[in-house]
Amino acid sequence: MVIPYFSAPMMHLTELQRLIDSVLPPRTAMAGDPIGVQVESRRGTAQNVLVCFEVTDAVIAEAVQHQCDCIITFHPLIYAPLRAISRADRVGRLVCSLLEHDIALVSVHTTFDAHPRGTNAILAERFGLRPLRPLDPLPEMPTHGMGMIAEAPEGMMMDDLLDVVGRVCGGSPRYCPAPSSAVRTVAMVAGSGATFLDAAISSGADVFVTADVKYHAYHAASGIIGLIDAGHFEMEQFVADGIIDVLRPAIADRSKLIASTALRNPVRYFTRKNEFSHS
Repeated sequence: MVIPYFSAPMMHLTELQRLIDSVLPPRTAMAGDPIGVQVESRRGTAQNVLVCFEVTDAVIAEAVQHQCDCIITFHPLIYAPLRAISRADRVGRLVCSLLEHDIALVSVHTTFDAHPRGTNAILAERFGLRPLRPLDPLPEMPTHGMGMIAEAPEGMMMDDLLDVVGRVCGGSPRYCPAPSSAVRTVAMVAGSGATFLDAAISSGADVFVTADVKYHAYHAASGIIGLIDAGHFEMEQFVADGIIDVLRPAIADRSKLIASTALRNPVRYFTRKNEFSHS
């Protein structure tokens, strides 16, 4: 089904970026994070905007189907300066495709992570936890910051938390046990947040939930704090709807925001067949 082009006063790309910055201030991003306009278009408009987790061929095809002139992505497409734009390279191919279809691209990434209603608040609520404060608050904006400290419901145990993380995120989380089986507070950083392990320990949290945890981090956590690796995609898969919820009041009737449904984890998990099963 093709969605009709949104009829409203013309929203220009520069105006869209200004409104995004008013809600997700650039100063809240982690240093060096490539946020903002990554690909410009000839038309320079942002009337129909597709909001996605990350840019893929399927996402661009979806944007074309919906007659979108702009995509807002959580994960930046371009992380490092491009020495060349080649169709043989994933990033180069996708940049070429955006240019061919005259679709602009804007990244929000850690500005949404740092928002009080951003990635970690969404996760905390889905886990049945009560968000309290950022794990690493910004001095000038203490309500914003990376990660989240959340309060667990009374009576939650480590096994209960593992169960809810597995059900919400999908898959089988890797973990090391907490010193106590009772869970009162949980620190979390969605995505690659293992560098915040010391902050999680200093916060006094019983468990730290993040992703992309290296082997030796489990040794560092053992006997000190529970550690759960819920998976990178698994923790961040809900961001498109969250970004729309946060941006919609500012953009109001100026642009149509469409949540992408082209969501696919690039990581596959092998399940070993039971050697001893009987036919």
